Amino acid sequence: MLTKKLRAKTAAAFNKAKLASGERRVMGINAKAAEMDIIDAAIAKAGGSKTKALVAICTFYLENA
Repeated sequence: MLTKKLRAKTAAAFNKAKLASGERRVMGINAKAAEMDIIDAAIAKAGGSKTKALVAICTFYLENA
């Protein structure tokens, strides 16, 4: 149990430092359920993690817009 708490504390400090340095950013979405269903479907179709799927979708859009 102690190891689990230590890892969580270490991970929290790591993430906090990355956010503070600007190396990482957080994005939250508050949308209607129907809109989120479309976004979730696009993410599922793109595959991978949500972040990688959104990057793929945005890259495709920017190249084809």
